[in-house]
Amino acid sequence: TEGSTAATSTEPTPTSGDTGEPASRPNWHEDVAPVVAEHCGSCHYDGGIAPFSMASYAGVKPWAPAMAADVEMGIMPPWHALETDECTPPFAFKHDARLSDDLKALISEWAANGAPEGDPKLAAPIPDPPSLDLAGANKTALMQSELTVPAAGQVRDYFNCLSIDPGNAGTVYLDGIQVIAGNRSIVHHVLIYVDAQGDSAKWPGGVKLDCGGGPGGVAGAQLVAGWVPGGMPIEPPADVGTELPPGTRLIMNVHYHAAAAAQKDSKTGLALRWKDTAPAWSSLFVLVGDPGVGTSLAGPLMIPAGAKGHVEEYSWKVSFNGKDFPDLVDVRLWAALNHMHKVGVDLKVWIEDRDSGDATCLLQTPKWDFNWQRSYAYDTPIETGLRVRSGDTVRVRCTYDNTLDNPGVQEMLAEVGAKEPVDVVLGEGTLNEMCITGLGVAIKGGL
Repeated sequence: TEGSTAATSTEPTPTSGDTGEPASRPNWHEDVAPVVAEHCGSCHYDGGIAPFSMASYAGVKPWAPAMAADVEMGIMPPWHALETDECTPPFAFKHDARLSDDLKALISEWAANGAPEGDPKLAAPIPDPPSLDLAGANKTALMQSELTVPAAGQVRDYFNCLSIDPGNAGTVYLDGIQVIAGNRSIVHHVLIYVDAQGDSAKWPGGVKLDCGGGPGGVAGAQLVAGWVPGGMPIEPPADVGTELPPGTRLIMNVHYHAAAAAQKDSKTGLALRWKDTAPAWSSLFVLVGDPGVGTSLAGPLMIPAGAKGHVEEYSWKVSFNGKDFPDLVDVRLWAALNHMHKVGVDLKVWIEDRDSGDATCLLQTPKWDFNWQRSYAYDTPIETGLRVRSGDTVRVRCTYDNTLDNPGVQEMLAEVGAKEPVDVVLGEGTLNEMCITGLGVAIKGGL
């Protein structure tokens, strides 16, 4: 974002084509098209998940006012890890999709001036978008059988779980994952779990339909990553990996957003990169909240109908497998992922030092949108990542709005044909909620 060179020119304005008239600036060809290609093109293309293509001026112009408004509000490009008055994470995040203030102003000015096209002969070079391919992949593993997503009607969102066989004959150490969206017009987001016991291999055709928001009921499945269209390959810091013994399965919880006509998917899967030798740091994801480790500070999760600003909060004293570990064990945090359903509006996670009580905010998503979930990796080497010790406390705070003022509640009720909010409790269904943060943890040498 910051490296983009597109900006309003301060040089004498060139003439437009053969008319002798100056080209209005900013315009599509000289200013806006390069920004759109770099920051929007991975979703907004023919057949993509976005509602329209941004590959041409004709396709973008009708959307210019809405585009400018969404950019100004920070809705697009989608990025929900925000700094707030109560949260400044310890490091920047990798692959930050937000536009700079200069680029926001550029798009707003262009739209306000009627979205001029400019002269194609003066078009600025179009940058290549960031590569979404995983470098050095060892294996591409796809879903085992085809499934059908019905046409959009009362229900528009489907959650199906796919059991993926990595096919490794020996123990390997995963250090890269790339989601392959077989039908990009309907694959909306993906959560990825490690099924170390391989229980999901029992699913007929490797598919479990309508599996809710988790790993399809597989006990002990470990969340390792989240992905949205346009997302970069998922890579932990250098020398960090996740152990995959033989027989391990990977579970993809795929959110399919229905199209106008029924759609099929048979080619969704994963590109995987691994090493045969153990890295210096072992990687795992810990789920803190409900369902996950930690203690509720308010009793069983329940959000009353009509409640606004309702808070559920959880506390977890850092330990692994229920055991403390000595301070000489080096444990660092490298990523965080928040998860709620459609009643949620804000999720904040922080850690409190066991000795000083000082709090460090890890991640806040104050404009929560269920449709855009992802993991956020810290942009720092693992050796300089945030160190945690046994006895430090992780706190997770989820805020909900269970009224019709919340667009997510409106969507939730429409899916089941209801008109008024209902009491919401813990669960994976449309009318249920969760309060979870997944933390990417790296342990030097293992425990």
